[in-house]
Parts: sequence; structure tokens; C-alpha cells
Amino acid sequence: MKQKLNILLAFLLLTTVNSFAQGKGDTTTKYSIGQNVPELGGIVFYLDATGKHGLVCAPQDQSTGSQWHYGAFTNTKSYDSIVGTGKANTSKIIVSQGVKPYAAKLCYDLELNGFSDWYLPSKKELSLMFSNIGRGAKSPNTNIGNFASDFYWSSTELDLNFAWAQYFLIGNIFTDLKNHECRVRAVRSF
Repeated sequence: MKQKLNILLAFLLLTTVNSFAQGKGDTTTKYSIGQNVPELGGIVFYLDATGKHGLVCAPQDQSTGSQWHYGAFTNTKSYDSIVGTGKANTSKIIVSQGVKPYAAKLCYDLELNGFSDWYLPSKKELSLMFSNIGRGAKSPNTNIGNFASDFYWSSTELDLNFAWAQYFLIGNIFTDLKNHECRVRAVRSF
């Protein structure tokens, strides 16, 4: 009887461990660009070489018009523009600009699909959204992110007056005054 009980407990333990491995954060599953994965929070737009880790964007915009800053032209030192730097940029902006609503704060405060680790994408991350799931993507991924033909903020700043944005109609990347209003789309890493 004791041996049967031990076998049953071992089976239950193995089943429990296996079910956790299949849940959120599963590192065995490979994903593809353009895949909408609710378990990751949104639409996959970037993958590393393994195909198991990358970036997703929220399935909809967080704002149709938000300023990059909140009322103060300051240098936040959020200059990083490469993939993987949007989260750190967002943190720097939050420290500099405070608690009122603006582009980075909208992303930072977002709770969506069970996740609360969203941030404003860096310049390169924003560009990858345009070219991989926006209007710049090849079929069948052309604009599956449902982006507007409008301007979107990145978390990358140029100086105390300007930050980088991208025009999602044709893909132009430019600097704009931080007090202008652009759309906002949050991202998160997995």
C-alpha cells in the first residue's frame, strides 16, 4: 500500500511540474512574428535567434494623442535606441517626469492580458513594429498590429526638447517636440 502511495505521489508531483512548465513564460515554445499570443500579452513583433524570447506589443493603442513629457522640457537621459533598451528608457522618463499622464507613464501603468510590465518602445523597437507587423511588413503580416496612419512615440529622446517618433503610414523616423501629441503603443519582453 505504501509503495502505491509513493508512486501516486511521484506521478502527481511530475504532473504538477509539467503543468507549470506549460504555463506563462514557457521557454520551450517557439513563436513567430505576427503571432497573437494572449499568454504573452499581445502580438509578437521581434524574436531572438532561439525563437523563444522576444517582444510583443499591445493589440491596440494606449492613446490616440499623448505628449512625450508632462509639462517640463528636461533631459531624461533616455538616449538608448537599440532593442532591449525601451524598458530602461521608460524608467528614466518616469523618474524625470513624475506621475501625471504622458506617453511613457501610460505604458508603465498599463495592466493588460494579465501583465503589468509594459513600457514605451525604444526607437529601434518601434521601427521593428512598423517593419514586422505594421504597414511596412510583408504579407501576410502587413499591419496586423492595426496601427493608425499616424505618428507614434518612442522612449528615445534626442535632447531636452525633442524625442524620436515614427510615422506609421510610410515609416519615416524623425524627432518631434516633446509637447506634441503622438499615438502610444506599449510593448513588453518575454
